[in-house]
Amino acid sequence: MPVCDGCGSRADDAHIRSRAERLELGLRYRPTQIKVLVLDGCPPSRAEDGFYAATRERTVRSVPSRAYFDEIVKAAGIVVAPAVQEDSALVEFRKKGFFLAHSVECPCDGEGELTASMRRFAPTVMKRVQYTLQPSYIVPVGVATGELIRLFGMIGWGDRLVLDRGGPFVDPYLGDSRKQATFNTAFGSRIAKALEGLL
Repeated sequence: MPVCDGCGSRADDAHIRSRAERLELGLRYRPTQIKVLVLDGCPPSRAEDGFYAATRERTVRSVPSRAYFDEIVKAAGIVVAPAVQEDSALVEFRKKGFFLAHSVECPCDGEGELTASMRRFAPTVMKRVQYTLQPSYIVPVGVATGELIRLFGMIGWGDRLVLDRGGPFVDPYLGDSRKQATFNTAFGSRIAKALEGLL
């Protein structure tokens, strides 16, 4: 079995194909010049829940996936209505120079596997961000991306990081709108506010 370039595991053809499909979806919406790279840990396991898997019928997405989509889009200052047209929102996201990428390009089973993969792939992530994506700013999202913050500082990119109190933007209540409101954990508006004056 070949080794997957996206996660380093031995993978069958279906695994390799699904990674290629995810990357192709993202490339459709990649801006020519990335102003803001939103960098998350890994994609969701369900293809329908992928950020760039735009759908007209939002019920095919899980509830946390819909909330995640909305929060990431809000980070670009895009107003999200209940009947948001995902494709239009992604086009606007691209026009504003925003792009979402994952450090590990394949789904992981749990936080432990993701953390181990992040450590293993950190040098690859650094090179991909520096030489391929070349963003003006990097917004780490999710607990696992905290592993990369120190490394960005070591390569001289610390001033490009947009952080939440020194760490990545995290929402432990993603998909639970009541708890998000109670504890003010929704990160979309917080990211947009942190980017004010930078773009």
